Amino acid sequence: MKRWEIALAVAGAILLALGSFWIRRGELPRQDVTLQAGDCRLPLTILSPLAGIKPAGSVIVLHGLAANRRIMFYLGQDFAGHGFRAYLPNLPGHGDNTQPFSFARAEYCAEQAVATLMRANHLDPANTILLGHSMGGEIAVRMADQIPLASTIAFSPAPMVMPQRMPSNLLVFSAQFDAWQLKGQANALQRASGGDRTAPEDFAQKRAFDLIHVPLATHTSMLDDRAVVHRAELWAMQVLYPRADQKTLALDLDLSTYGTFGRGRLRLTGALIGLIGIFLILPLAISITAKAGGKAAETQAMPPLRHWLILAEGAVGAMVAVLLLLFGTPLRFIHLYAGDYLASEAVIMAIVILLFNRKAAHGIFSFHSRQLFCVAVLAVVVFLALGKWFDWEISSLWLNAPRWIRFAELLPFAWLFCYAEQAVLGALGAGKSRVARFGVFLGLRFEIWLACVIGLFLLASGQILLPILVMQFGAFSIAQGVASDALLRRTGSATAAALFGAILAAWFVAAVFPIT
Repeated sequence: MKRWEIALAVAGAILLALGSFWIRRGELPRQDVTLQAGDCRLPLTILSPLAGIKPAGSVIVLHGLAANRRIMFYLGQDFAGHGFRAYLPNLPGHGDNTQPFSFARAEYCAEQAVATLMRANHLDPANTILLGHSMGGEIAVRMADQIPLASTIAFSPAPMVMPQRMPSNLLVFSAQFDAWQLKGQANALQRASGGDRTAPEDFAQKRAFDLIHVPLATHTSMLDDRAVVHRAELWAMQVLYPRADQKTLALDLDLSTYGTFGRGRLRLTGALIGLIGIFLILPLAISITAKAGGKAAETQAMPPLRHWLILAEGAVGAMVAVLLLLFGTPLRFIHLYAGDYLASEAVIMAIVILLFNRKAAHGIFSFHSRQLFCVAVLAVVVFLALGKWFDWEISSLWLNAPRWIRFAELLPFAWLFCYAEQAVLGALGAGKSRVARFGVFLGLRFEIWLACVIGLFLLASGQILLPILVMQFGAFSIAQGVASDALLRRTGSATAAALFGAILAAWFVAAVFPIT
């Protein structure tokens, strides 16, 4: 253990404590309940304004595909802080909702949730706003045929079969860097609504519409964009007070007791710095694990492969996988929407790489039971810590019972893929060679994602979720790669590094993708 590792760990602990304090300071009154809506069981978070403030109305917040209510917390808490009671459900198969997902089931359960809350007199249709992102935006727009509400706000709504009647007072946000299908859907809603109408009389007659193009925004970045959230809140206030002056309403929002740049921003900042704190503690944890696990047996050193050859073999493996998956998904038994496809893609790619590099794969293998046990314990502790911290405020990445089962099913396949990566990447090296090695690692991950995109757009695979998750996939790959390299440097065991990476990969896929 080195002094800088101890110093980083101390700084990480301080950031964790500070992040926890800021999150607590930024929280609003909150209830976590399970809503029984017909045959749907929906975990539901209810965010209320501060004590003594009578809610001006209600907002129902629907998350997108492979998302969850935690991802919508920033938006929901800001609405709550400005006088709304916010309801954030987890749709089937998402987060801690253990019921199986399908698009039809998600829409049905969202409708049942709203209807149940209305029957219980928790919602008044005259002052209720329905807000959704991506798939949730699609559901929100289509719900106009079943349950008319005061207004609908859709962030990057997914492609849909248009409702027979357009929602009252519809606001649509479209991101500059969104997929062209989503941009096209936003424009289609504008045409179906007859163009933009934002006069006070339009709100009074429940026919207002506005399409806002958000520059420099991605599919998900709008959810944490202060200007976008402020515009959505202003729209909701115009719906409730159609005769009021817009400038007055905007000023009231800016002067409210709970602003995004106040306690709400404090909560989000606390969540992020706490996450940084966990990563700062990791180097010391890896060193302790390496020392506890002992030294592995020497492995046979293989001549390093040329980088272009590694990427060429990876590209061949990725495309072979996509073509084979046209005939069926071998890991479909795992029952994760798009996750079983991604795991199948990675396994087939790994098999092709290992066939090209049989000697290298044999040369790096070592089995040191104490070392592998210690590494496995570290990996589980890491993803439990990350999962619990994310689950507090950022995203639901905590494994419930069905997801633990899928984690166990994914683990051997994830290990095969991570072991194939270690086999071709070779020794860690130092300086420029280490940087180049990491670049090749990211190149292999990019080839998986690119093959899925090719499969979607050229081969009609139907796997729309994988291109959408590019930011999450990229961020996880970088973090996993850095941590695995740190472990490899301290243990000298590619087998242990592959096991560490595989446990994290199995957790990521099991936690993120919807259960089917």
